[in-house]
Amino acid sequence: MNSKPIRLTTAVLTATAAAALLVTGCSSTDSKSGSPTSPAATSTAAAPGNQAPAGGSSSASVDGKAISGKFDTTCAKQGGNLALALTDQSNATYGTLAASATITGDSTVQAVGITGTKGGANGQPYAVGFGNGMPGGSAKVTKSGNTYTVSGEGVGGVDLSNPMAGPKTEKFEIVFACSTVVGG
Repeated sequence: MNSKPIRLTTAVLTATAAAALLVTGCSSTDSKSGSPTSPAATSTAAAPGNQAPAGGSSSASVDGKAISGKFDTTCAKQGGNLALALTDQSNATYGTLAASATITGDSTVQAVGITGTKGGANGQPYAVGFGNGMPGGSAKVTKSGNTYTVSGEGVGGVDLSNPMAGPKTEKFEIVFACSTVVGG
């Protein structure tokens, strides 16, 4: 059995978890959920109010299908790295749902992960990811104000009922509408 797909999935999940941990204490909230912005989400470059920028709200889609959720949006910059995350702690389809991306410099996507504690094939957790330098997939980022759109193609989780089939690739698009970029 080839262990590369498993290592890639593990690497993407690890990158997603690391990005989520980096920004856990620094979250802002999507305007749809109505929850206040956490006190740690202040910045000298903050947009007025606690709402997402006029460009829209945060969203995620895989293979052209929107992922419904009440997303908390977290955006934090440290040094040359930008960590972006969407979380929905009680998603009806995916359980604990997270979509994250790590950007280096102005335009290099290092990692992307969309994960759920449920919703994958045959009752397994859901996972789609991209890791820069890993085989399979691609990703790019575009920016408009404090709204970042990360799109590309990632590797999905392995169907454990047919592991020899290997992982499949899936197109994704994640919109991170940041009300603030902590450290930015």
